[in-house]
Amino acid sequence: MKKAKSIKARKLEFHVFVAQALPRLRQLKEQGDRATFNEVMEKLLPGVKRYISRRLATAVSKGLVPVRKYKVEDFVGDLFIKAYDHIHEVKEDRHFHTWLFKKADELLDDAITEEEFDGAFFENIDDYGKPELDEMEEKFSTDGDGDLVMEEELDDLSYPKNDYGLKDVFVENTERGLVEKLDKELSEEEIQRHINRVMHHLPAPVRDVFDLCVNQHFEPEQTAAIKRMPVEKTKKYLAEARRLIRLSFENKYLSLKT
Repeated sequence: MKKAKSIKARKLEFHVFVAQALPRLRQLKEQGDRATFNEVMEKLLPGVKRYISRRLATAVSKGLVPVRKYKVEDFVGDLFIKAYDHIHEVKEDRHFHTWLFKKADELLDDAITEEEFDGAFFENIDDYGKPELDEMEEKFSTDGDGDLVMEEELDDLSYPKNDYGLKDVFVENTERGLVEKLDKELSEEEIQRHINRVMHHLPAPVRDVFDLCVNQHFEPEQTAAIKRMPVEKTKKYLAEARRLIRLSFENKYLSLKT
């Protein structure tokens, strides 16, 4: 738990660090110093790069874009241009980090055809048992041409996995018993793998909201601004992602509750 708190604290501190950089960037823009502007920007984007990487990896594995057609650096370069040309749009320093994620999200939406909301998964998840979930985890990814792509091809520094844990999913005190059983029976790696597998099959808006709220530590209001959706919908998607992941654990590891 101490490790998790320190990670969250560092990420929240980074939000402040990004906000504090905005006056300097405004000054560099006024001076026309684009090179230094980009140098400062480079230090502000580790979280944005991870977000782009995750969305791009998912799009590749689902066959929405061809393998190796797009690179994270392509979107980062476009984001530099967007920031330099539109830095005046950010009225308050504290909104700058949210604004950067929003612009990155817009760039990704322009390049990737947004997948349709997969209502069928929501409708059928309650009926999923261990065999179906096992099959889900064993599926190969496909590239844009429908050819099989081993998941290891995506498992590199360009396409990082998110290190989610039980604390990110089970947030109610009433769930403590199941958490203890899962924590006892499963390794940290197995837990992370299971959550990432289920996340892969969630509809894109639900998956992105969970990532931004849980992994990037944005508040629902900030996430709503990034994803350009109402705050209530953001909260609904976050709750639904947690519900579905919890249910997948319960269904697959039902024997742990006996």
